[in-house]
Amino acid sequence: MGIMDLFGGKKRAEAEAAEQERLEQEQLANTIEAQKKAHEGMEWPPLPRLNPVNVQNAEAVEVEELLTAERKEEIGQMIYEPELNQDSIRFLSLQELLFLLTAQEVFNKKSPLENYESNHRKIYNELLNRVRDAEILYVLYDATTGYPFIDHGYANIYLDKELADSAVKLFGQQFRKLIVRECKGEGSVENDQNSKRGFFDYLYYLGIEHIIIDNGQYRAHFRRSEIVAAPGSWNGAENQPPANPGLNFAMLDFIGELRWPVKYEKRPQVIRAKEMRMASFARNSKYIVPMKHEGPAMLTDDGRYKFTKETKLTFPVMKTKDEKNFLPIFTDGIEYAKKFRDGEWEGAIFTFQDILKMMNDKDGIIINPFGQRIVMPRDRMAALEVAAKAAAEAKKNAKKTKKKATITDFREVKDGSKADLTDMKEQVPETDEELPDVDGAPLTETNETPIED
Repeated sequence: MGIMDLFGGKKRAEAEAAEQERLEQEQLANTIEAQKKAHEGMEWPPLPRLNPVNVQNAEAVEVEELLTAERKEEIGQMIYEPELNQDSIRFLSLQELLFLLTAQEVFNKKSPLENYESNHRKIYNELLNRVRDAEILYVLYDATTGYPFIDHGYANIYLDKELADSAVKLFGQQFRKLIVRECKGEGSVENDQNSKRGFFDYLYYLGIEHIIIDNGQYRAHFRRSEIVAAPGSWNGAENQPPANPGLNFAMLDFIGELRWPVKYEKRPQVIRAKEMRMASFARNSKYIVPMKHEGPAMLTDDGRYKFTKETKLTFPVMKTKDEKNFLPIFTDGIEYAKKFRDGEWEGAIFTFQDILKMMNDKDGIIINPFGQRIVMPRDRMAALEVAAKAAAEAKKNAKKTKKKATITDFREVKDGSKADLTDMKEQVPETDEELPDVDGAPLTETNETPIED
């Protein structure tokens, strides 16, 4: 082979590579052009609504968008890139990322985007990492409950205080009484040797698994479990104290709705359904109960006590102003520690059925007395238990007859009467007060019976 053949072959290879690159670039340009043509006439998505609630005769608050039309046009072109460069999105602001994610989803729904799944995951992961790594979170709390605000099943979280303050004003138009609280994020927990629990761990105990970031501007939805695992699950611990996230969520959802000072068409049905869900969780939960005992007692592996007839049990009571005695019980260690962290009382685990048997001279129970403060009289506890057993029996019979049991079975008692659970505190009062109309929402403020130690 001559030297001319050697250099000639190299030049041919370079030319072929250049031609291949030109064809690829041309194909890429054609693909991008085809996608843009498929979306011709579409505008960039506007800010989404805060939520589905409509308030009658209320002027909408003007929302100032953080992104200009020019910036949207610049960022929006990134949805057409066949493969997003991670570095190109790393330097975008949170709102720019949220806009890009929103635009990508809206345009892909109209006509599929090239490599949508992979690019969408890159943006989503970048957003998720920023939430996970944040040292400070600005969370909307419901001033009527003292807990994180639950709106249609979601907690509202922000990484910017000004946006959180703006959202409070928006929700104020819907007659929500909210405040912004600064909470410790996972980034702070990792940097603090003394921190054992971050805000997302706390949400687990409240049963809040769905989160909205930056509601009121461009936003995204996350699951709490995408940020941190459930406390205790990572080390395989089996004998954990009760947590009851389902019951905590049901209680917060119920009282949050009930204390919302508005009216709407199907208010009684919504409240009844949420109350029944709460009651069902209450019956099927285990609780931490402060107690003292004298005599034989054996602590089982799951934290429960076994007693004999010789064992004498003593429980604290909380007395109302009408001289009724209620047994305080707690859904988890966080609620229990608000009063009984240190002292003479032991925390034992009991089921709802155990507690019902221990009522004796007590008038009922109060669940999380320093939190949600849900009061259930003794007769309502008994009615709930009878109703649940009747429902289970009805369901068993329904399977035999191939009939479907309905939720109304849950309220039937064997003697033919109804288990009226509305006597649990937080019931809807009679009122002549004129309340604002809202589509898809309830209610009036209730007066709870003050509890004294």
